[in-house]
Amino acid sequence: MRSPLTVPRVCGVLAAAALGALLLPVWPVLRVSDEGSTIGYLPLSEGERFTITYMHSIDHLPIEEDLVLRDGRLVAETTRIRQFGAGMGQIPGEGTGYADGEWWVIDDMGRDVGTELALRVGSPTVDHRLVADGTEVRLSPCLAAHRVTLDPARAATLPLLVRGAPHPRC
Repeated sequence: MRSPLTVPRVCGVLAAAALGALLLPVWPVLRVSDEGSTIGYLPLSEGERFTITYMHSIDHLPIEEDLVLRDGRLVAETTRIRQFGAGMGQIPGEGTGYADGEWWVIDDMGRDVGTELALRVGSPTVDHRLVADGTEVRLSPCLAAHRVTLDPARAATLPLLVRGAPHPRC
């Protein structure tokens, strides 16, 4: 014979279901980690872009690199530079380059970066930043010379509520 449903039992089942919903990794994100420890998440669904911005270490002009999430992989799509600096420019056969005001833009690159991007954060004058969905994360003030990794992941609701957007601690 089955035991009747009681209010405490129903409440227990509902509480367990709610806790499970908070802990299930369902939200697509870009996980940001400092030396292997997660410091936060940026929303990033399939097909969405995020940008890495910084100042070139030699010519001190801004660079913006757009990456997109495709099939669980990070793909470099666009680079915007103020001029061709050391190590910058268009690779033959990769994307389309054109002038856009003060910027030189290389678009439609389609360069597969992989499932993780490791970034050695530059000094505060380099000013490494991440921008996604209107959120900007300044990395250089607190994480200069750190190895920051970016990887597509799924996050549960509870860590998103607790950690949210990355806020590097100095």
